[in-house]
Amino acid sequence: MDVLAEVLSTTGFAGVLLTQLRCRGAEWGCAVESSGTAGFHLIAEGTCWLRYRDEPPRQLLPGDVVLLPQGAPHVLSGEPGYPGLPYADLERAHPVRDGVLELGGAGPLARIVCGKFEFDGDAAGHPVLGELPPLIRIPGMSADPELQAVIRLLAAECTQGRPGARAVAARLTEVLFVQVIRAWLAAADGATAQSWLTALRDPRIGAALSLIHEAPQRPWTVAGLAREVHMSRPAFAREFKTLVGDPPLTYLSRVRVGLAAKLLRETDRRVAEVGAAVGYTSEYTFSRAFTRERGIAPGRYRRGR
Repeated sequence: MDVLAEVLSTTGFAGVLLTQLRCRGAEWGCAVESSGTAGFHLIAEGTCWLRYRDEPPRQLLPGDVVLLPQGAPHVLSGEPGYPGLPYADLERAHPVRDGVLELGGAGPLARIVCGKFEFDGDAAGHPVLGELPPLIRIPGMSADPELQAVIRLLAAECTQGRPGARAVAARLTEVLFVQVIRAWLAAADGATAQSWLTALRDPRIGAALSLIHEAPQRPWTVAGLAREVHMSRPAFAREFKTLVGDPPLTYLSRVRVGLAAKLLRETDRRVAEVGAAVGYTSEYTFSRAFTRERGIAPGRYRRGR
């Protein structure tokens, strides 16, 4: 079971291409407000500066990718200290044409591809996005040839005006997201907060995660999962909690509720049937678990979607 792919599919994860910024010179700045959803910037040509929180400005170079998993506010500008105007104000003053927003005056050109990722729920509670740091920068000179190939192809689709480019680019954004996660995991070290993402690299705990995602409806117990990965129950429970951040059955409940949410959104099966499909023996037990995880009863969740 490809756990990452399964989680993204369950949450309805999809890439959306938003705008291409075409900026000339140094006298321009775009302030992106907190969005509650994941966003990214790809520097397709030229350079710009990124200001984030109280950190020193970072210069972004051609091919750099910046991912903001929780949609944190930030500023892109032509020079480090140039003030950023809210994107909505810039859009009113400089109408977007064919997906392009022109900023600045004379001088070198910078092309910045901007996009976001749609999914069920909010970024902070998303099983992937909520586990990532608020900002990830992948340098354009990354040693990963596959990531570089995706970056080049996405930049070309967004800047060359070929038929079907936006449809192709939208799919490539999803590929780019997975490649960025892979690069982040490859660079992760002991200082990285533990989560199920980093636990995927552990042979035994990663195998247990795969078993849970492959068949969440099974009546799993801690002892049963431990046997499957050839560990003692105490050692497995301790290692799982350390690497994933949750006890095994707590994580199982999250997986079941996530799958149930997808079934509630995409099918007309009765609530009791959905609960049974993901492993709950009664509608009452399912409703309690769903409400505990999502803060809303399953029936109300479906009506709201």
